Amino acid sequence: MKVIIAGGGTGGHVFPAISIAEEILRRNSGNEVLFVGTEQGIEKRILPEKGYRVEFINSRGIVGKSFFQKAGAVISILGAMISSLRILRDFKPDAVIGVGGYASGPTLLCASMNSIPTAVCEQNCVPGLANRILSRFVGKIFITFEESKEFLPAEKTMLTGNPIRRDLARNAAEKKLRQNAPRNVFVLGGSQGARKLNEIVPLSLGKLGERVNVTHQAGETQIESVRETYRQLGISAEVFGFTDNMSRIYEKTDLVICRAGSGTLSEITAFGIPSILVPLASSTHDHQLKNAKALESEAAAVVVEEKELSVEGLCAVMEKTLEQATLGRMAENSKKLARPHAAREIVNEIERIIG
Repeated sequence: MKVIIAGGGTGGHVFPAISIAEEILRRNSGNEVLFVGTEQGIEKRILPEKGYRVEFINSRGIVGKSFFQKAGAVISILGAMISSLRILRDFKPDAVIGVGGYASGPTLLCASMNSIPTAVCEQNCVPGLANRILSRFVGKIFITFEESKEFLPAEKTMLTGNPIRRDLARNAAEKKLRQNAPRNVFVLGGSQGARKLNEIVPLSLGKLGERVNVTHQAGETQIESVRETYRQLGISAEVFGFTDNMSRIYEKTDLVICRAGSGTLSEITAFGIPSILVPLASSTHDHQLKNAKALESEAAAVVVEEKELSVEGLCAVMEKTLEQATLGRMAENSKKLARPHAAREIVNEIERIIG
């Protein structure tokens, strides 16, 4: 089986794509996977480091751009489709899977036009414009949240969850709720960091003193400023920019404070970790807020909107959440939402479609 996985840009797209590739290659040593991305995304660095073959096309977004930027984007998309046709001709895939990002659309459209079986992964509650358009052309749509169904063709839609890497799924199954204090709090800003979290959260944690141990992913450009903040507060925090070994951190974490990207939510629910979610206010179609609300409605998370984020307010939320009874209930509810075998379900369906 030969499969192209198209998309990328951020970790929220790249890591689910790697999860699917892992499952494809695990099943048969003769299977092949080719990634298609853009040179502007983190796939340019991460995929070659992990030994995956990747081709790059030049494709840009349209939503939220000026007239001239949109015109340039349309031209780039046409060029990307020409590049995609060449890649399809040379690789001859049995199926093409889109995981979101600028490379996903042109590759899937070209595959569809050439009668190659196609599927797309929708990670968020509210699908973006690109996936709503692609839903008319692709053969299957894998969704993470039940709420997505109202926006997509029902006959094509399959609820699988968002794929997480095999090492995370394996280690998540072994995690147990810790009973001991101090509590381990993980501040997760994503691979790019989250400036608002980096500024506010350390000050809130400073008010909790010795009741917490802190691990903080600050993003590569903000490591030193975040470290200095913790030094001034007298907190011995582990601060880093990016890591591939998330299992090590999740296994010891009692509470996560993070944005509400779908990939992150899939990982923390797999480990059954309660969360305080601060959705990115500028996310397209407000999808992060809707993702976060889906967890809050199941009492697995507490949502603090960015416009309401303050040092005192966040500290109060943390104090209440870190109570043993509350933390225990939220951990149980978080675990109930987990779908750790999403990659397996997706590849099962791809094999069925290929026949």
